[in-house]
Amino acid sequence: MPDTTGRLPLLADRAFQAVTALTVVDVVAFLSQERLGRLWPAPVDWLLMIAVIVPTLVLCRRVQTDPASSPVVRRYWRTVRAGIALFVGVAGLRVLYEAGLGDWPLPVSVVLHVIGGLVLTWPLVGLPFSARGRSRKLGVWLDLGTLSAAAGLLIWHFAASRQFAGGPVTVTGTLSAIVIMGAGLNGVYLAAKVVLAGVDSFARRGLYWIGASALTGGLGSAIAFLHPLQPDGNLLVLVLPLAAYAAAVGARVQVVDSAAAARPRSASRGYSLMPYVAIAAVDAMVIYENVSGGRNSILIDGVAVGLTGLVVLRQLIAFRLNDALLARIGVQENRFRLLVQNSTDLVTIGQPSGVLTYVSPASWGILGTDPDELTGADITPRMHPDDRATVAERIATVAEAPGNAATYQARLRHADGTYRWLEMISVNLTAEPSVGGIVSNARDITETREVRDRLSYEAGHDRLTGLVNRARFGRRLAAAVAATGADLPVSVVLVDLDDFKLVNDTLGHVAGDALLVHVAGRIRACVRPTDTVARLGGDEFAVLFEGIAGPDVDQVLIRIRSALLEPAVIGGEPMTVHASFGVVDGSDGVDAGELLRRADIAMYEAKDRGEGGCERYRPGMEARGAERRRRAAALQTAILEDQLVTYFQPVVTLPDGRITGAEALIRWQHPVEGLLGPGAFIDLAEQTGLIVPLGEWVLRAATREAATWPGGLKVSVNVSARQLRECGLPAVVAAALHDSGLPSHRLTVEITESVAVGGGATADNLQALRDMGVRLSLDDFGTGASTLTLLATCPVHQIKLDRSFAPDGGSEAIADAVAQMARAFGLEAVAEGVETEEQVACLTRLGYDRAQGFHFARPMSAADLRERIGTAAVKPSLP
Repeated sequence: MPDTTGRLPLLADRAFQAVTALTVVDVVAFLSQERLGRLWPAPVDWLLMIAVIVPTLVLCRRVQTDPASSPVVRRYWRTVRAGIALFVGVAGLRVLYEAGLGDWPLPVSVVLHVIGGLVLTWPLVGLPFSARGRSRKLGVWLDLGTLSAAAGLLIWHFAASRQFAGGPVTVTGTLSAIVIMGAGLNGVYLAAKVVLAGVDSFARRGLYWIGASALTGGLGSAIAFLHPLQPDGNLLVLVLPLAAYAAAVGARVQVVDSAAAARPRSASRGYSLMPYVAIAAVDAMVIYENVSGGRNSILIDGVAVGLTGLVVLRQLIAFRLNDALLARIGVQENRFRLLVQNSTDLVTIGQPSGVLTYVSPASWGILGTDPDELTGADITPRMHPDDRATVAERIATVAEAPGNAATYQARLRHADGTYRWLEMISVNLTAEPSVGGIVSNARDITETREVRDRLSYEAGHDRLTGLVNRARFGRRLAAAVAATGADLPVSVVLVDLDDFKLVNDTLGHVAGDALLVHVAGRIRACVRPTDTVARLGGDEFAVLFEGIAGPDVDQVLIRIRSALLEPAVIGGEPMTVHASFGVVDGSDGVDAGELLRRADIAMYEAKDRGEGGCERYRPGMEARGAERRRRAAALQTAILEDQLVTYFQPVVTLPDGRITGAEALIRWQHPVEGLLGPGAFIDLAEQTGLIVPLGEWVLRAATREAATWPGGLKVSVNVSARQLRECGLPAVVAAALHDSGLPSHRLTVEITESVAVGGGATADNLQALRDMGVRLSLDDFGTGASTLTLLATCPVHQIKLDRSFAPDGGSEAIADAVAQMARAFGLEAVAEGVETEEQVACLTRLGYDRAQGFHFARPMSAADLRERIGTAAVKPSLP
C-alpha cells in the first residue's frame, strides 16, 4: 500500500467541496423526480448541471497551472477544461429549449455535445502507454481486447439490442444500436487504456477517475440519446454531472499527489483483475441465458469462448514475462552477491542490540575472521572499550525510525589482537522485508588514521627528540598563563647547551643529534609527568612547570644539571654536557610571549657568567641584554671600519732563540675604551657569529704583514670552530694568500684539539688547506682529546704544548710525552707560555724545536716586530 504520509486531505479544497455537494444534490434531485414525478420546471435540472460543471472547471485550471505537475499533465487538463466548458453551452442551449424558445437549440446542443465528446476523447487517445517492451504491450492490448469484447457483449445485451425489441428491424434502430455500441466501446476502451496500461507522469489514482469519467460520459450519453426506454426525466442531467464529477475528482487527486510527492511512478503491471472480472461477467451471462432460454445464447457462448482464448493467450504471455523477470532477478541477485562478496568494504546487517544477522566475506580481509563466526554474534565485545558508548549512541539514533542514517568511526578487534579503525555508515532498513535490519557498510581506515595521527603528532612535536615543539609549547604556556593564580603558579625555564656547535663541528651532525636525544631524555627523566618539556630549536630546550615555583623549581634544575653532567658516550666519545639555564616565574599581567622573552634574557645572562650557569630573571636584565647588543653592533662597526689591530708574538728556535715566525693576535682599538684585548670581545663574537668576519679580517691582515717579512718567516693564525665549518674557508684562505702574495707554506693555521677530531665540513676544510700547502698546527695540545689516533688521522704539521704543561720545576712527564709523540709522528713540537730560562733549558733537553712566551717577547705591534726581525736571536724580554 503506498505511503500517503504528507498528502493534503482530498476535501480540503473549497471548489472540490462545492462540486461534491452539488453532485449529491443533482443525483438526489434526479432520483426524487423519477419516483415522485417532476418537482420543478425542466430548465432547473440543466441549471443544476451547470452548477456542477463550473467548480469542475476551477479544479481543472488548478492542475493546468500546477508547477508540480509535468508539462504533459498540464496540457491534458487544459484540453479537458476546454471540452468540459463546451458542455456549459450544451446545458445553456437545453435551458433555452426547455423554456420554449424554439426547437433550434436542441439540434445545436446535440452538435455541440458531439464536439465536446470528441474534444474530451482526443487527449485520451493521444496519451502514451507506460508499458515497455513488446511482450508487455501485447499483454496490454490483449487485456484491452478482452475488456472491449466483454463490454461490447454487455452493451449489446442490455442497451443496443433493445433498439430491436417489439418490432421489425429498422434503419433508425440499426443506426441507434451502432451509435450506442460505438460510444460505449469507445468509453470502455479509453477507460481501460488509462487504467490498465497506466500513463507516466499521471497520478495513478487520478487515472482511475479519468477512466470512470470517459466511460460514464461516453456510454451514458449514447444511452441517453438513443435508448427507447429512458426514465421520465432526461438521463443526460444525471450522466453529464457524474462524468464531470469524476473528472473533478481526477483533477483534485492529481494536485494532491503531486504536491505531496507521494505519487508512485505509473508502471505496467504483470497482471490485472479487470479482464478476469469481464470473463466472470460473461460467464454469468452464459449461465443466465442457458437457464432462462434467452435468444442470445449462441452469441454469448461464442463471445465467452473467444474471451477464454484471449485470456489463455494473455496468461501464456504473463508466464513468459514472469520467466524473464525471474531470470533478470536471478542475474541481479548474482551480480549483487558477487559485488558484496568481492568488495573490500565490510557489509553487515544487524539488530539494534548489536547482534549480526549477515556478514559479508570482507570480514576475512578487514578483521581476519570468518563471517560465519560473526553471524549471530554480538559485535559489541569486539569493539574498543573507548568506542562502545559512541557506537551505541549512533545505533540508537539510527534505530529510532526507518530511513535514519549515521556515519561514525570506531575500532574493532582483529583476529591478531590489534584494533582496526573502521569508518561505518549505518542505515535503518527495518521496514524493508528483504532486509529487516540495520545495514552497515564499513571500510578500513586504519592507515589513514595512523597517517593523520602521525601528522597531527608531528605538527606539535619535534621529530628528533619526540618533545613538544615551539608552537605547541607556546599554546600550552598561553593556557597555563591564563589559569595562573595564587594556587597555580607557573615557571618557565630555557635551557641552552654550551658548546653544542663544537660537537657538531668536531663529531658531525649524527653525533650532535644523538646528543640532543640524550639531553631530551635526561631532562624528561628529571621532571614530573605533568611538566612540559620542549625543544624550541637547535640546542635550545624549554620546561614549563605548573603548580610549582621558586625553590621547588631550583631543586628540579639541580637534578637536571647533575643528570647532564653524568658522562655519556656520544659518537663513540665519552661526553658530559654543560648547559645554561634561564628561569622566570609567571606573574599577573605577563603574557606567554613576555615570559619567554624574559627567560631568554635570563638564559643569556647565565651564558655570560660561564658554562653551566643558571640565572633567574630580575628586573634590569634587559639593560644588560641591550648592552650586549650594543657591544655586538660596535664590534661589527670595528670590523667594517678597521678599528682592529693585529699584534704578533714571535716564535723562536731552541736553544738559540732565533725568530722563525710569529703568531698573529687580535686587538680592538676602541675609540672610547682604548686598546682592548681578545678577552673583551672574542666570546661576544662567538655568540653573535661575528667570529667569521673577524677571523677573515685577521687572516688578511696577518698574511699582508707576513708578506713583508724577509726570508722564510712564517705567520700563525688561529681559526675558530665556526670558521672551520664554513664551506668557503679554503677559498677565503686562498684569496688572502693571493692578494698578499704570501706563499702558502709560510702560513700556519692553528686549531684546537676539540676542533681537529670533528668530521664533515671541518675535516674537508682541513684536508683542503693541507692540499693547498698551508701548514696546520694543533694549539693548546694536551687540554682536549689528545690521543694517538688524533695524531695519526689529523693532517697537522705541528703540535703546540699548552702553557699549563710547560715544566716549571715540577713533573715533566706530560711535556716529555708530547715531545716523544711529536718525534714519533715526525711533527714539530712547540712549547707555549715559556717564561723562565730554566723552562728553556728543560724544553731544549726534552727535544722541543720551537717555543714562544713572555721569556722571549710579549705580543707586539707589527712595526715593533719588524724592528726585531733580522737579529739572529731574540733577547729575553723584561718581566
